[in-house]
Amino acid sequence: MKIYLLDRNFRVVQFWQEYFKDCEDVEVVCDDFAKFMNSHDVECVVSPANSFGLMDGGYDLAITNYFGLDLQKKVQQYIIDNLCGEQPVGTSIIVDINEKQKLIHTPTMRTPSQIKDPLVIYSCMRTCLMVAKKNNIKSIVIPAFGGDCGNVEYFTIVEMMFKAYQQVKNPPKEITWENTKCFNEDF
Repeated sequence: MKIYLLDRNFRVVQFWQEYFKDCEDVEVVCDDFAKFMNSHDVECVVSPANSFGLMDGGYDLAITNYFGLDLQKKVQQYIIDNLCGEQPVGTSIIVDINEKQKLIHTPTMRTPSQIKDPLVIYSCMRTCLMVAKKNNIKSIVIPAFGGDCGNVEYFTIVEMMFKAYQQVKNPPKEITWENTKCFNEDF
């Protein structure tokens, strides 16, 4: 799977470039969403959303402006039909945008607010990659989880996203308490 990490903020992009420099399947891009989409053919877009599928601010608004309001309605209907009207933070769902593209909706927060626990970012990156992998996605664009409204430091965002990427890319062969220590000590 080809992974594009996309943000307009040059500081986030610099940190991504440092962390993901040896990852052949990852390309870091400093651009705005619409310009990126007009110049790249990607199968899947990730929304760093809220639990209710209200895609009317920040990066989500850029997605809605690009694909239209019907996409927000699809996401919200999925949440109503399958999740009792509220998607848990850190989980990921996938919906069709059109015949060729999909959206992975991954809430970083219940409603717009500061993210206090960096594990939210780890969980968001991890679940969106897992859903993409399970659905055989060939190319995906992922934003910086928690950067704007979440008010998380750029270094922390990138570190959590990288740890999640590593965990999905190289999952453990067995689950033991020893396997969990590297994450417990860092968080």
